[in-house]
Amino acid sequence: MEYTIRPFKKGEEEYVADAQRRIYSEEYRWGDAFINYAVKVAMDFAKKEKSSREELWVAEADGQLVGCIMLCETDDPKAGQLRLFLVEKEYRRYGIGGALIKALMEKAKEASYEELILWTASPLTAAIRHYERLGFRATEEKENDEWSLDGEPVTEVKMVMKL
Repeated sequence: MEYTIRPFKKGEEEYVADAQRRIYSEEYRWGDAFINYAVKVAMDFAKKEKSSREELWVAEADGQLVGCIMLCETDDPKAGQLRLFLVEKEYRRYGIGGALIKALMEKAKEASYEELILWTASPLTAAIRHYERLGFRATEEKENDEWSLDGEPVTEVKMVMKL
């Protein structure tokens, strides 16, 4: 499968927000508390003047957007944050996720980050395994009882990787 990884263009934050909404509500039955949070992250990033140490990438295949990943600054100038990573279900297993991660890692090194952090959640077991293979390690957990529509608490997991 042919695809392109590139920085987002104005207006494509709408795709990023909608993809978060669709995938997390359909695949994980997460409700408005998570969706509103993820949508706000995407929309706020597009509105602000981004620094040279940040980027939002999209994956394009078959003439449509099929994935995204974001690198953001944190309060710690030595640490960047991976956010909003996803690949549409029917485009998984083609290397698109790996290519998105590669773009983010190259930018993180170029930006002289010494570590990357991310927050994920316990139901995302395949993602957690993938992050561990990349070198991320869980450093913190906290219970969240607002995201799931099923009323089940979700464990948020902070992961850190030294660069």
